[in-house]
Amino acid sequence: MLNVNSETASRTADAGTLLRGITVEAIAQACETSPDELWRLARNSKLLFKLPRQQRKKGGGFRVIYPPTKTHKPLLKRMARFLSRQIPVHSAAHGGVKGRSSFTSAAKHLGATVLVVRDIEECYPSIGPQALANALKRLGASPSLAKFLSSIMTVDGQIPQGGPLSSLALNLFFYRQDEHLHRKARRVRGAYTRLADDLVASVGDTETGAAMGREFDSAISSRHLRVNASKRAKKGLLGGDKLKEIHSLIVNSRRGLRPKDEHVQKALRFLQNYCRRCRSATPADLESLAYLRRVVCGWMYYMRQAARSPARHMRKQIHLADARVTQMLKKHAIQAKKNKWWVLSSKRNEPRRLAAQWVWREVNAARAG
Repeated sequence: MLNVNSETASRTADAGTLLRGITVEAIAQACETSPDELWRLARNSKLLFKLPRQQRKKGGGFRVIYPPTKTHKPLLKRMARFLSRQIPVHSAAHGGVKGRSSFTSAAKHLGATVLVVRDIEECYPSIGPQALANALKRLGASPSLAKFLSSIMTVDGQIPQGGPLSSLALNLFFYRQDEHLHRKARRVRGAYTRLADDLVASVGDTETGAAMGREFDSAISSRHLRVNASKRAKKGLLGGDKLKEIHSLIVNSRRGLRPKDEHVQKALRFLQNYCRRCRSATPADLESLAYLRRVVCGWMYYMRQAARSPARHMRKQIHLADARVTQMLKKHAIQAKKNKWWVLSSKRNEPRRLAAQWVWREVNAARAG
């Protein structure tokens, strides 16, 4: 059975044998269940998911999200881990792959002279079980395995956004396309990456960029998918002194990635709000402050992946704001566990516990006075 994880091997793996040797029985064993149970779920994949919900897109409009049920989420995650270990992912694929992200994708294009960018419109809903099954067969899957995976990886006739298997399904569907476009880019001394439904290539001149753009359009349409026309018109071909943005990251300088200004300003606004509120915290503020701190830290962790960002400044300011709240608690003789007053989890709500102590001590102090 295949067990390849290195980037070199993943790029050079023979696409026609990628899924050869994998069986439903082996998947069932890894998932600690029976093949019959997996087939039952594959035949009615709606059992695996909650009712779909709409999520607002940043650029406007909505996407449909299919959250897995609490009962079946562990099974889907075990299946995703097993298949990810057994199936080499193409080196150009950066979405839903351990150790890869939007940052690793954008880093391949640092200092690019010309960027070619395409976004596939309604990508996940446009890939049905039959199209996925055909793609899996071309990767060496047996008819039985192709039918099983294409059934359990789709729901309501589409790859569900938000599903544990969805990124893997997309990477398998696009494997041959990734290999084709990767080779095309290498021939012109360029680079190609794909992050979910975003395709990017960096090349040396505008003429080559235009030709690569046509390759992108042809590859996408050959899979009966549509290019997002408005995004193609806006940033389909970026050259010269234009701001070159990939996955909300600026790649103009070879010195490193930097987040776009809009994201930096948003992160700093959250940070400023957190610091301001920590200076005048009350017992009623602690829990909401802990949630706000989680948002600020999320932005900091995002920023520190870039070589040029305010991550260090954010970390210092978060530390100072945390210390202010800790000092307030100490004035009331209240000690947070390990000095982490912000810890929130399903088993522990430290802000709520500390707030109750704070109020109790204030009431007692008022009575004594």
